[in-house]
Amino acid sequence: MAQRYALIVGAGLAGSLLAVSLARDGWRVTVCERRGDPRRKGYVGGRSINLAVSARGIAGLASVGLDREILAGHAIPMPGRMIHGKDGSTVFQPYSKNPRDAINSFSRGGLNLALIEAAAREKGVELIFDCPCIDVDFAAPAGVFGSPNGATRRIPADLVIGADGAYSVVRLAMQKTDRFEYSQAYLGHGYKELRIPAIAENRTAAQPQSRTAGDGFAMAAHALHIWPRGGAMMIALPNTDGSFTNTLFWPWEGEHSFAALECEFQKRRERDPLAKPSEDERQRVWEFFTQQYGDAVGMMPTLVDDFFANPTGSLMTVKCSPWERGGRVVLLGDAAHAIVPFYGQGMNAAFEDVVCLSRLLRERGDQAETLRLYQDERKPNADAIADMALENFIEMRDSVGSPAFRYRKKLEQAVHDMFEDRVSPQYNLVSFSTVPYVEARQRGAELARIVDRLAGLIPAESGIDDAAWRERVRHEAGLLLAGAPGSRIPRTDEAAGLIDITPKISDRLKVWPGDTPPSRQVLCDIDAGANITLSTLHATVHLGAHADGPNHYGKGAPGIDRMPLSHYFGECQVLEARAKRGARIGIADVHEIDKVRCSIVLIRTGTFPDSEKWTEDFAGLSVELVDELARRGVRTVGIDTPSVDLYSSKDLEAHQAFLRNGMAIIEGLVLAHVVAGAERRYRLIALPLPLEGFDASPVRAVLQMVD
Repeated sequence: MAQRYALIVGAGLAGSLLAVSLARDGWRVTVCERRGDPRRKGYVGGRSINLAVSARGIAGLASVGLDREILAGHAIPMPGRMIHGKDGSTVFQPYSKNPRDAINSFSRGGLNLALIEAAAREKGVELIFDCPCIDVDFAAPAGVFGSPNGATRRIPADLVIGADGAYSVVRLAMQKTDRFEYSQAYLGHGYKELRIPAIAENRTAAQPQSRTAGDGFAMAAHALHIWPRGGAMMIALPNTDGSFTNTLFWPWEGEHSFAALECEFQKRRERDPLAKPSEDERQRVWEFFTQQYGDAVGMMPTLVDDFFANPTGSLMTVKCSPWERGGRVVLLGDAAHAIVPFYGQGMNAAFEDVVCLSRLLRERGDQAETLRLYQDERKPNADAIADMALENFIEMRDSVGSPAFRYRKKLEQAVHDMFEDRVSPQYNLVSFSTVPYVEARQRGAELARIVDRLAGLIPAESGIDDAAWRERVRHEAGLLLAGAPGSRIPRTDEAAGLIDITPKISDRLKVWPGDTPPSRQVLCDIDAGANITLSTLHATVHLGAHADGPNHYGKGAPGIDRMPLSHYFGECQVLEARAKRGARIGIADVHEIDKVRCSIVLIRTGTFPDSEKWTEDFAGLSVELVDELARRGVRTVGIDTPSVDLYSSKDLEAHQAFLRNGMAIIEGLVLAHVVAGAERRYRLIALPLPLEGFDASPVRAVLQMVD
């Protein structure tokens, strides 16, 4: 059989690893990279945010036997976060109950160079630098490349792989083809890198932690340092030379933002590339950092110079489909699914792409089928980690410094320790295992629901000693896991592929203030000697998960009994919303709204997490969003809050938009444990009772997984 020839566009992390993997499987490989050769001129271009290499990345390196060689001299284990308060206090938060579980800080440039050197050692691998891709010929297939002298060059191959990053030229060529879906969403935050030098470089600086840091580090080396400031943060990851790479993640605008400190300077820099910051601007930066990150300022002697000299970059999420064209061109890594860096999984996910694609090419004879199978296996997982990365940003930025968050982590690790064979935290599954991201998210949500309930049942201020606390946690968690009486956690009937999204109806269930809470009157009790048990339910019809009748908000509109049952039964999608508490959700806040294909859409906001605890600051839907969903053919919308309108709303704008568009409403759903994403399809079953003339009906809402 003739030797197969692969053309890889991009000699970054994933492209270089794939070159090694394919060469080991007998492929002839050419790798073309737009940048210069780092072996000759040092690391040039690209981002330098430190990598957090975790189990998936190590597995990718191990797939070609490079894990020990590359990790040995480059990785610094980080078993937890060191949280820095504004008052200078620090708190260490382990990532896991197991102290051996750690992510590894790694220089992006160092890892890239090591992988390029590994690829260069492989017989049959050709590396070409200063060779930017400018187009792709899908029919050949072939890559079209430029050169420093302006000439172009075509390189044909059996398989062309776009591993050329978030701004992929290969993907751009795909975008010009028919029926290619693409979305990019920029985070409202940018990033800028700073530096804490090793103690040896910083003799004159204050070293408040040098006595315990060790090995020349100005701070504890084995931790990911975070300065959370509510809407903004700074992080620092250790380097093997004793320094730390610091990264600011700040909003573009606002009080704690890049615009507040460098806007005028950047305007001058656009007019004059040699412009310098004024003394007032330099002083403002110093004073701001002293106020917000005071314990770090003494360790950053070049802080102000670095702030103005280093660029401010943007962060985005990229999703696209399909990842392949014609069975001969395929995307991989950031080119297919760029994500924000807040779970440290971008490189790890890309290495999983490499392992998956190499395995399927090795096992399958039909290349076109192989590329389709690769996309089917990897895309749902890539979408899942993209969503989790955005969620983890909010956690790192806003939550990690709060006592409530620390107590939840204590509960989570205790339950994991007690029931390790049954539950795992999402972070552990993502960072310390190779469980598919979709499964990690779903299993993590199951434990999160248990922790939510435990936090309510056993509050932090319970006042019991540690032994009694652990025993109480073991008892209550055991009940919740077993689904025994007393368990209020929705469960999945896995045999039937059903997911219950209905809150438990009990006297603990909260209803709208002023409405009738559920109560039960037992008329006959078999346990008391009667021949049957017979009881009466007294409650509002807007109870738990319920369907609104249009006459609830429209004069002369029909009651719930006149609503078509087809509105409450059929294929649906569950979408995630970036919801701010007490605010209306706009079109841009709903992930993958451009991929709505079903007439039923459920929206997960996460702003009313406990149906047994009433809060007024849940999110609502905007009129614009309702109209957009109607335009896309949606006839029914479900939400995980008590209302599609805000608690304070008097005019019920969202309800009126539903009425105007002839759409149905389902409120009060439990969606925290459901895997969201436009690519995943469910069948909703949420039929209301035919209560003649009533303004609502409770529903038993269930999702059935659709293959």
